[in-house]
Amino acid sequence: MENGVLAPGVRTLAVETLPAPNPVLRTSFSIPARVTKARLYAVGLGYGAFSINGRSLGNELEPATTDFSKTVLYRTYDVTDALHSGDNTLEVELGRGFFSARGASIWGWHVAPWSREPMAVAQLEYVDQAGKRHIISSDSHWKASTGKIKSELLYSGEVWQMQAEEEPAWEPVVLVDPPTGTLRPAGLPPVTLGSAKPPASMHYAGTARVYDFAEMVAGRVRCTLSVPGATEVWVKYGETLDDGGAVFCENQLAAGPIQMDRLLFDSSADRICWEPKFSYKGYRYVSIEAAESVTVHDIVSVPMHTDVQPVGTFECNEETLSWLGRALANTFLNNLHGIPTDTPVYEKNGWTADAHLAAEALIHHFDLKSTFNKWLDDHADAQDDAGVVPNIIPTPGWGRNPDPAWSASAVLIPWNLYWEYGDIKFLERHHEMVIRYADAMYALSEEGIWRRPSYGDWLAPGYERAPEGSAPTATMMLLKVLSTAADISTALGEHGIAESFSARASLVGTAYHQSFFNKNLGSYGTESFGYRQTMNVLPLAFGAVPQQLRDTVFRSLVTDILERTDGHLDCGAVGAKYLLPVLSGGGRDDLALSVATQNTRPGWGVWREAGETTLLESWDISARSHNHYFLGSAAAWVQQKVGGLRSTRPGWEEFDVAPVADPRLTRGALSHLTPRGQAAISWTREAGTWLLDVTVPWGATATIGVGAAAGTKLSGGFHRLEFEDAPPVLSSTI
Repeated sequence: MENGVLAPGVRTLAVETLPAPNPVLRTSFSIPARVTKARLYAVGLGYGAFSINGRSLGNELEPATTDFSKTVLYRTYDVTDALHSGDNTLEVELGRGFFSARGASIWGWHVAPWSREPMAVAQLEYVDQAGKRHIISSDSHWKASTGKIKSELLYSGEVWQMQAEEEPAWEPVVLVDPPTGTLRPAGLPPVTLGSAKPPASMHYAGTARVYDFAEMVAGRVRCTLSVPGATEVWVKYGETLDDGGAVFCENQLAAGPIQMDRLLFDSSADRICWEPKFSYKGYRYVSIEAAESVTVHDIVSVPMHTDVQPVGTFECNEETLSWLGRALANTFLNNLHGIPTDTPVYEKNGWTADAHLAAEALIHHFDLKSTFNKWLDDHADAQDDAGVVPNIIPTPGWGRNPDPAWSASAVLIPWNLYWEYGDIKFLERHHEMVIRYADAMYALSEEGIWRRPSYGDWLAPGYERAPEGSAPTATMMLLKVLSTAADISTALGEHGIAESFSARASLVGTAYHQSFFNKNLGSYGTESFGYRQTMNVLPLAFGAVPQQLRDTVFRSLVTDILERTDGHLDCGAVGAKYLLPVLSGGGRDDLALSVATQNTRPGWGVWREAGETTLLESWDISARSHNHYFLGSAAAWVQQKVGGLRSTRPGWEEFDVAPVADPRLTRGALSHLTPRGQAAISWTREAGTWLLDVTVPWGATATIGVGAAAGTKLSGGFHRLEFEDAPPVLSSTI
């Protein structure tokens, strides 16, 4: 304003970011006698916690986030035992989640196109003893009131009124139009609560009690409190402490306090048990502080994540490698709440690159068929008319710029699922999306080179954006997208489409070589920044190096690692996935192992020695996020080369058994539940003698690929092999 007049070109925008109290909806009905069968089909938006006669139906943070204008997921509950003869009450407490988000953030979840106030749709069907079917639906007979949660902000937390001043007033509900998304049954597992764990220690930071749970968690706390009178209690969560020992958590990407619940007491209270209802936080440390005194009788940490089943284990004598597998699994679970996210603290977004980089390793640990399949459906919902898929999925509209280095998940993860589970339906379901996406990415390139903005080789050591620029990595990932689209089309018998994608992939590879190859040095680089490892790793990994130059380019990579970086990697998130397999593919398992086990920066061993239980966002121990899994993608190499099992045909119909032969590794064990049954290996190697115990699922064939036993075929069953340089001795087969 200038002299009371709106200045030319200046406008104001007001967006409601303060939430109304969370509502509770209920209906009552009478049943003359016990029922023989009852099902509740229901969803509450953003989140709905349903109960019948005060009995919780269990699932947390339901439904999983989607583009609610395209898809809304509901659950089916068997409530036969929850109903009784006489009066019954069906109730739902509603949370905000991502559907009704409040609290401003740069992603704009609070202004998503579907954003509405909380609502619910429910249909209870039961069969009486006479066999008659009855239906109770969400209609005008329901009542509404406000619950104890007076405020819920997506990146902050919950504000609870701990003591009701009076009984809540129940009013008729308002019937509203539902979101435009199609109601579909949820196919992925629900979010569930894990085992509660007490803190390892407690200290004071000023008047705040600070509890250390000794590991990174995504979830919430459960505590029992007493207060002597009216007061406000603050529960704050964080991954780190400040210099004074207080919980530290700042988020410049979202407005307001970050990761803090507030409990409002109007009078004294004795031993009130409390835990949040509709939020989760990422933390190792939790502090409790009050305006007046507060007594904390007990407190436990309650992890929560999508209930995916573990299917794989790995361990070996080299602790950093064993730690990497555990840390990857822990970090992923901390980022799995209906969608795979990047951090449970700062963003909670479904960043596409994080998942496609780590998917190969994660599928070893967990059954991700339905979880990833749901997320790929989200990709299809998010795909625009031009075929472009955004960089976070689902998205409220943010991050729609095309980027083949990131949203390649639209193509790579369908192939990961097919390769692991051997089910062609994964490819059939998503083939249209794959074709449209690959076509769009190639059309947006400039004669095969990606010159548009891209995250590129994100977070290379010492950098946020790689110094060579984003074009090299994005161009190579475009090639990976096209070649994988060709593989998918071939598997589906679409050979004409496959040939078209293969031809375009070849053109991209040629364009990359012509743009970035230095004939004098025999390697790829840029004039400004010289040699960059990822610029050489990716063309080697994706077959873009002309055959006559492969040895030259590979030697340049080895030389750079040995001489310039002293045995360390110098890659960001994308290069780190492919570096170790490229070294092994060139016959340098030894160097790959050296890189993988470095205990000085940059390397995974730095985090292990610092006592971390999860993976960090960048190679620095001072990284913003301590719950970021995308730099753990190298665990796939560890599983296959150190664990020693690698699938060579879809669905584990055939696989190799080939642990790496290196004197630093003396034992290893890996098990994995394949679609055909358990595959497992336990091996030792001492003084040149191998002892292998191998379990092959029935219907599969394993091929030994190590030492004198190389080429030996194993059929279904248990096999023990012992060999040195002589032919193997098969001592038992079951």
